Amino acid sequence: MTGRQDYAEAVVAIRSHADDLGGFLATWSARDDSKPDARARRAASEAVTAIDAALRELHGVRARLVGEIRDSDDATAARADALLRGRREGDGS
Repeated sequence: MTGRQDYAEAVVAIRSHADDLGGFLATWSARDDSKPDARARRAASEAVTAIDAALRELHGVRARLVGEIRDSDDATAARADALLRGRREGDGS
């Protein structure tokens, strides 16, 4: 890496949680509410867990990205300030 954050690991984790979610929701959706179904109930709980895990990953990516955007914007502003300062000094003003 060249000082930039690598997002690949987080994206893989988010995709994995989404894939897991699909199976859990399919099991939950296929339940028969006329009788107890422990498997479907476990799947529903696992779906919630997968959603929570994906949200944690997404929040982590968001936090890193917002920080990087701010750093980039600050660097851009500093370059612009230096350019303007140089132009003013060059004009003798």
